[in-house]
This record gives sequence, structure tokens and C-alpha cells, in this order.
Amino acid sequence: MATLTATRKPKRRRRRLRKPPVTWADRKLTTAMVDRLFWRAGFGPSVADRATWTGKRVGAAVNWLLTTPPTLVGNPPANNGLPLSPSTSDNDLVLEWLDRMIRSDNPLPERMTFFWHRHFAVSRNDVSSVMMLKHIGLLRSFADVANNPTTDFRSLIQAVTLDPAMLQFLTGEANQKGRPNENYARELMELFGLGVVDANGTPNYSETDVKELARALSGWRINRTDPANPVAFFTASRWDPGVKTVLGKAGAFDTPQAVDVVLSHPNHAPYLMRKLWGEFIQSPPDPATLADLAGTYLRRGFRIRPVLRKILTHRALFESIAEPNMIKPPVVFVPGAMRAMGVFVTGSGPVGRMATMGQQPYFPPDVSGWEYGPAWLDTNTSVARFGMISSLLAAQPLDLVDVPGETPQQAYDRAYAAVGQPWLAPGTVAGLQNYAATATATTVTQRRTRLRVLRALMLGGPDGQVM
Repeated sequence: MATLTATRKPKRRRRRLRKPPVTWADRKLTTAMVDRLFWRAGFGPSVADRATWTGKRVGAAVNWLLTTPPTLVGNPPANNGLPLSPSTSDNDLVLEWLDRMIRSDNPLPERMTFFWHRHFAVSRNDVSSVMMLKHIGLLRSFADVANNPTTDFRSLIQAVTLDPAMLQFLTGEANQKGRPNENYARELMELFGLGVVDANGTPNYSETDVKELARALSGWRINRTDPANPVAFFTASRWDPGVKTVLGKAGAFDTPQAVDVVLSHPNHAPYLMRKLWGEFIQSPPDPATLADLAGTYLRRGFRIRPVLRKILTHRALFESIAEPNMIKPPVVFVPGAMRAMGVFVTGSGPVGRMATMGQQPYFPPDVSGWEYGPAWLDTNTSVARFGMISSLLAAQPLDLVDVPGETPQQAYDRAYAAVGQPWLAPGTVAGLQNYAATATATTVTQRRTRLRVLRALMLGGPDGQVM
């Protein structure tokens, strides 16, 4: 008789749950990483920023930058004791924006506003201060992704195209049926939307595209009846309603449709992503990263905030963390130094200094804006940078209490704390400590001079020029 045996069921192997890979957004911020993030996404860290974010996740800090509406803290601006009047004084126009850069607790919106000012460069030399204020206000509304989280580049470029400041700056008013003006059409493709060539060096557009695009953009003028509120308006009789062929697409395009044609070009997304990336990161994006950014941008309907999140949490932002590799442009260096020193806008001195350094808000050299990189530093601009730091320190003759018997190391430490503890190379630290040890410091004046020299070299020396 056969014996029945029970068949054993095979044991199920327990699946090990794989932990998701640690991304750079999950990394804990060191103090050096906090400094890097707040210099690249703003105008340098405050003591409070370091205390808040050191040890926290990269993603948490970036999320705060992207979602926290900015507020202005500290002393309100003045020009020699008088309130600023940016609509009537060019100095005050610049100072009003400089004040925002210094006093914004979340600096990213002002940093992005200036990025868009460089991208859509309009100069006060060619338009009224009222138009400039409206223009920058328009850019700021799109740069502030905390208050406007769904802001997108398509809406921005459509608005800029019909902004009175841009219409006047690039002579859009002169563009009419039968007499096309090509200025804005050319810059819309060359600077604002596509770039001249693609990654392979192939031209993105032709002269015929420029002419046809200009026809589509015709018909707009500026109503200046109210000087305080100039507005664009459309005159149908000045618009060319005929069929145009732009970038291979044919139609009776009007202005919004023509702008959309430019944005539909396959090189638009990579071009804009390279420019955004270059604002924050020195080395160019690798092909996979660029494709990911461009794909995110297009999938999310041209929105800016998702792209900024990816850039600001990318490992490349923290490359060369022990030795900063990006030069501070003047519009970052000046408010950054003033923030580090706890100095607010009280006079017009910084305006001239920024002009000498080669970058003054509202006054780009041409429609292509300002260049970045080593071009910022030459004999004249380096002297202007150091001179600005020296002038700020000279205006604070009694800002530090005298400490008789203070050791050289104590003097160094006190000076370092007074300027916000900036990055200094080991060789610089050794040189400054040697100066502190050898400088004569037997009188009150000598001790204060030692402190002032230390602070000037920390902020205005070579190490203070990089971020």
C-alpha cells in the first residue's frame, strides 16, 4: 500500500526592500555648502542662514528658497538722509534695487529678477525711469516663484514682448505693415529664445526667418497719455495679416502665435536651460543633465520652479566646495559685502562703485546684457572692488569696541566674525594671521587700524571675489 506523503511548500523568500538611492537633495549641508548655496542663489549667507541650515537637507533649504515669500528686514534705505525717489533719480533707481538685494530675507527672487534683467536687457539710457520700474516689476513678478509658483517662461516672454519698455528699447513701435522693423524679431531668436546656433554649430534661424517674424510682430504702439502708466496697444491697420513662414511653419501669425513658434523650436529648451544653469554653476551641464532639465521644463509647461529645484539640488552646485570656482559679478559682490558687514543703503556711493566695476543695474551695455566670468576682474575693477570695501569701513570709525591687550589671534577672529566669516584659502588665513601678529597695536588707533585692514583684506582681497 502506497504511503501518502505531504508535499512541502517551498519557503517564500522575503523580499528585501531596497532603500531609495540617496540623492544630493538628501545630503546634509555643511557650513561650506550653506555658503555655496546662498552665494549662488542669492547674495551670501547671513549668520542666521548658517545656523538654520547647517546639518539640514539640501532639499529642505532649496525648498525654503523656492517657497518662502521674501520680506525686507533691517533699516529702510535713504540717500543722504532723504527717502529714495527712484522715478525721478537714477541714483535712487539703482539704490532701491540694491536695497532689496541687501534686505531680502529670501534673496532668490531678487537674484532671479536680475537674471531676467540680463536675459531681457533693457537700458534706462533708452527708456524712462517709469518704464524701467514697470519693466523690472514685471520681471520680478515672474522671478518670485514663491508668490507665483506656476510662473512659466512662455507667459513671461509673451509679456516682455508687449512691455512698453521693450517696445521702445528695440524700436517695436516702428514695426508696421509694409515697413517691418527687424530689431525685436532678431533678438527674440538670437538672445531671448534660441541662440544663434545649436550644439552642433548649425544655425537656428535664417535672415528670412527674421524678416518673416518681424511681419508677425507688427502693429504694436505705446499709449503715453498717462506718463505714470504707459501701456501697449494694438493697431490692426499697422499689422501685416498675410501668411508668414517662420522656422519652417506657415500661417497668418499674430504676435502671440509667432512667439509660440519660436518656443516650439527644438533648441529653445536646451538654450534656456544652459543659461539658467550657468547662472548658478560654473561647469557646463553634461548631455544627460541638460536633456533632463529640458524635458522637465517642457513637460511642466515651461514652468521655472521645477527646473530651479533640479539645478539647485544638483551635485554640480557643490563642486570644488573647498575652493570656490565662480567669480562674483559686481551685482552680487556689492550687496553681498554690505550684507556681510551689516551695512544698509544710506548714500549713493555704491552706485558709482558698481559703474566702475562694470555692472550697474538698469544700465546694461547693450541688448545682450552683461558677460560673466573672468572678464569682471581687471586692474580697474579690482581696485574699485577693494575701494568700495575700504570706503564702507572708513564710514564706520567706531564700529568695533577697542580691546586693550587683545592677542593677534583674537583680533583676527573678531575681524573674521565682523565680516560674516567668509571663505578664505589656507594661504590667505596664514598671511592675515601673520599680519595680525606683526602689526603694531599699542594704541587704540593702531588696534582699530589692524581690525580695519584685516576686514578689508578678508572681503576685498582675492578670496572675496569668488563664490
